[in-house]
Amino acid sequence: MRKTVQTMDGAVFVAGKSKECTNSSCTHFGKHYYATGVLKYSLPYSTYGLDVLAFIGWQHENEHQQLAEIRRSLNQRGVEINESNGTCSRIQHATSQISNG
Repeated sequence: MRKTVQTMDGAVFVAGKSKECTNSSCTHFGKHYYATGVLKYSLPYSTYGLDVLAFIGWQHENEHQQLAEIRRSLNQRGVEINESNGTCSRIQHATSQISNG
């Protein structure tokens, strides 16, 4: 896994090797495991840092801000989030994954 992740402190490039269980007698045979180093910065399939997702979740849940307000605030801080291609809905989904465990 290799990707650029947008964090509150700027973009960082992260890379890590994921693995798959190859023991055919194991109950987890064929299961894919993500590189833990990469997961310290962002969720799989997300290019936004965990700090960005936490900021979004906090602003939405505790400050009762709408996603458009949060996006403007992040853009002012240098974290670019646009409305196109479902970016906002994917971020909101990732944020709910974190808050729901």
